[in-house]
Amino acid sequence: MSCQALSSLSANGRWGGAMTQRTLPPADEEIAAMPDEQRTVLARLWWSQAATERRVAQSFAVVERALSTLEADAGIVATAGRAIDDEHRHAALCQAMASRYLGAEAAPAPELPFSHPRHPAARSEDVRAALYVVGQCVFNETFASAYLAACLDAATHPLARAALRELLSDEIDHARVGWAFLATMPGALRADITDWLLPLGIANLREWRALTLPAPGADLERHGVPARGRIEEALVSALRGVVVPGVAHAGLRSAPFAQWAENGART
Repeated sequence: MSCQALSSLSANGRWGGAMTQRTLPPADEEIAAMPDEQRTVLARLWWSQAATERRVAQSFAVVERALSTLEADAGIVATAGRAIDDEHRHAALCQAMASRYLGAEAAPAPELPFSHPRHPAARSEDVRAALYVVGQCVFNETFASAYLAACLDAATHPLARAALRELLSDEIDHARVGWAFLATMPGALRADITDWLLPLGIANLREWRALTLPAPGADLERHGVPARGRIEEALVSALRGVVVPGVAHAGLRSAPFAQWAENGART
């Protein structure tokens, strides 16, 4: 996809609605002086992320409904509902970042098809609802936080750091929806979820490992595109250091899941 395909009108540096509007750091000469190829790569990444963030908003609409069906704590349900707005704000931020790197207003990111795991083998609708919350929040959002932290650690440019910090702060809260739900989950559901930890872990980590990223160079790393090895290290570290001990702390015992993570987490 070319710069021309992404571009229309002129760039601006704001995103979000009237209640959540924020301002990105001012434009600088460094970005303007970057080779067109690098700017196009970065614009394309942020443009693609804008589409993804909009789709995640749909995921959290499902999470909110699932938590309501399960009569989860009202605070957890409310946080999931707020996450829908967060993801729309993220989409607008990513769209603005694409425009910044492009040097013109990027065309609207596409609407991606949406579907969510149905878990037909689950023994009840309540188990299916709980599995979706755990899969999206405990696993996916924890991995998302690890990925964004790796990007933020690599980034040194103020524009990239501002955007990544904004995304990361929200993704951590979104993961907490799942962890809070696990901590308050009824005992009957807890036993059912334990049997699903290994397939949920494999499915989520496989998707993150399949993420398509450009080969980084020093210039791209400065703008928040770390080497794949650095991302892999962050994902596995989150699995072993957060997810495995976290589910154990919540009272879910799954030796196969912990052993899989320790043995290299093959997907």
